[in-house]
Amino acid sequence: MNAEIVSTGTELLLGKNCNEDARILCEVLAKCGIDVYRYTTVGDNIERVSEAYSEALKRADVVISTGGLGGTDDDVSKQAASLATGIPLEKNEKIEKFLKERNVHSQRIVDSFSHMPKGALLFENTVGVAPGIVIPIDKKYLILLPGPPSELKSILKSGLEEFLRKLGKACILNETVKIYGMRESEVEEIVHDLTLSKNPTVATFLKKGWIEISITAKARDELSARKMIDKMKNEILKRFPPECVGKKEETLEEEFYNLFLKKHLTISTAESMTAGMLASKIVNVPGSSAILKGGVIVYSNEAKEKALGVSHRILEEYGAVSQECAEEMAKNVKDIFGTDVGVSITGIAGPTGGTKEKPVGTVWFSVCHENEVKTWKRVYAGERNEVREMATNDVLEFIVRNFWENT
Repeated sequence: MNAEIVSTGTELLLGKNCNEDARILCEVLAKCGIDVYRYTTVGDNIERVSEAYSEALKRADVVISTGGLGGTDDDVSKQAASLATGIPLEKNEKIEKFLKERNVHSQRIVDSFSHMPKGALLFENTVGVAPGIVIPIDKKYLILLPGPPSELKSILKSGLEEFLRKLGKACILNETVKIYGMRESEVEEIVHDLTLSKNPTVATFLKKGWIEISITAKARDELSARKMIDKMKNEILKRFPPECVGKKEETLEEEFYNLFLKKHLTISTAESMTAGMLASKIVNVPGSSAILKGGVIVYSNEAKEKALGVSHRILEEYGAVSQECAEEMAKNVKDIFGTDVGVSITGIAGPTGGTKEKPVGTVWFSVCHENEVKTWKRVYAGERNEVREMATNDVLEFIVRNFWENT
């Protein structure tokens, strides 16, 4: 059993919205044992949407459309479905009554909304007014869903997911292993022979701050798929040092939080280039006030002197992007807030400001704990915000993986 997704909406083609619906549906279809081979995005045009439906139905057993379903002038999905399948729209009295109970006074909208494809199965939408529509076509199915993700999820819970599960008669499971502190090429080399496996499949993906090894298995039931996943995962784990492997159930900031909580430590941050991104990452985790006591954003040299007490001599002699400045920032912020750990980031995010000695992407980090200070430099490639994000993730990763490795 295979499926295709057709997302309708000119706003998607203009880049104004991300395709959250496709992500949700891909996850659900995998759980139901239905393979997704492609998804298409089409603007709000009846002829083009109809053509997309017709083409998808030639290839797939199930075609799921999202968006373009409502009681307004951009309601194209039902009309396009009728054009593609030859199935007429007819008034559904239950839907008409439902709309009137919802105080939809416009007769034009009531007429548009209450017309459904003949013989369609309807699934309740408890969040909005447009139901999920399943159109059977010669042992295939065209499924029309509204665009808002909250409404799509509501319809799935109202029975559509169970309907898809019965169609799939299988289970597809996916699990990931996160690898830190290694390049993607290194990880690929280590698992190259495993990526040749057909079931389960193994693939590597570059993420912001780590490499993700994805394992996907398809079997007749969840238990069988789980056994296949676990066997492959164990083989992967044998090949990497334990300190490089992240916990699957935790984000990097959650690992960071749990480490500090376990060791009863507090932290404060001094950020120049990242301008608060590190502190923001830390507070993504509920309860982070137990470990983060404060942070300082010091973008200019004057701010580094006045707010953090970085000496004028260091800034003049070595510059703000230097080992010496990073160390003073970490030591001083630790003292200011009275925390166990002080951490600093200072660098050149670009696109301007670089020199031959300190090119764009140069970042200095420093972590101060008790009387121990660890300072290091990285030079990143990428656009401004990519450099800032990579630097933020790297300092969290360094602390989680290395800072207390011998304590």
